[in-house]
Amino acid sequence: MNLEDLWWFLGIFLVIYIFYLIFGVLKRKKFNIDKIPVELRFLIKRYHLDMSKINYRSIMNMIGLASSFVISFTATFIFKYIKNELLMILIGGLMIIPLIFITFNFIGLYYKKKGCVTNGNKKN
Repeated sequence: MNLEDLWWFLGIFLVIYIFYLIFGVLKRKKFNIDKIPVELRFLIKRYHLDMSKINYRSIMNMIGLASSFVISFTATFIFKYIKNELLMILIGGLMIIPLIFITFNFIGLYYKKKGCVTNGNKKN
């Protein structure tokens, strides 16, 4: 990996994060159970998070950073190492799903360790 790849990664990361920040984080100021994104719904159900204990903007910001990282990493890897368009789509689709689960696992475990679960117990 050279410096050009790093700039490519950072450029994609910043563009996606700014887009997510404008349309995901800043648009919704309060937690509304009817209008939560799929990512947050997954974290709430999987890790039994209690949204009354979590700042909505901070978790949405973490989700935005994780999503931006996953998309940027996948795009950088795909465009760097794969030349066939069909393989780009196939490998990108297969690569992005585990990366999403890994990064959201870190977010869920972080909030679980902080004690932000529904019953107040860290070992839910």
